[in-house]
This record gives sequence, C-alpha cells and structure tokens, in this order.
Amino acid sequence: MLYERFPCPCCGYRVFQYQPGSSERCPICAWEDDLAQLRFPLMAGSSNPQSLHEAQQTYEQIGACSMSRQADTREPLGERRDEEWRRLRPDIDNIERPQRGMKYADTYPLEDTTVLYYWRASFWRRRVS
Repeated sequence: MLYERFPCPCCGYRVFQYQPGSSERCPICAWEDDLAQLRFPLMAGSSNPQSLHEAQQTYEQIGACSMSRQADTREPLGERRDEEWRRLRPDIDNIERPQRGMKYADTYPLEDTTVLYYWRASFWRRRVS
C-alpha cells in the first residue's frame, strides 16, 4: 500500500516517509529534514549549513539546497509537490526567531509536527485576519 509522503520544506516535493523532524535527506534537493530549522527557518547551522530560507533560494538557482550537496540531488521521478507549498516569505509568514536564553526543547509540537509547515492553514502561528 502506498502511503502519502510528507513534503520537503526546501523544494516542496513529497519525499519524506515520516512527519517533520525525521532527519531524512531529500533525494531531490538534499535538504536534511530538521525540526529546528523548520521551526526557525532563518536559522543556519543545525543539520543544514544554510537556513531554510537561504536553501530555498539556492535550490531555485542550482537545483540543490547548497553548493556542497549538488552531487546528492536528482530530478523528481514522479514525486508531486505539495499542492499548498510555496517558498518562505518572512515578510508575511509569522515565523519564529530563536531568542538567546530560551529553552525550546519542551515547546515543540511533537505529536503533530506538520503544524510547523508555514505554508499550510494548520500552521501553529498562522495570523488570522
């Protein structure tokens, strides 16, 4: 039975077998699924050398999340992009920025980490107007 896959937040293709935070590597753009970088998309240097925001821009230019991972990428082989996915827009997306001294370990939505997808209506920090 084919199960629905989870989207890579860098390229948007549904390639991950598990919900966000699995540390899986995207075969299309080579982004490593990192829960901290999904929650704090302007933060570099966790599992990936660039922030999610920078990686999305790099993917658009070279087809990889970073120059150093170009050899680990491939074209989509029938994978679909998440219908709602779009690149991060810090000017409109209500994203978090990590604060020094804050302990975030116990504040992640571990039961359903898909609420960290900034592009979905279920985003946990979605602004309602």
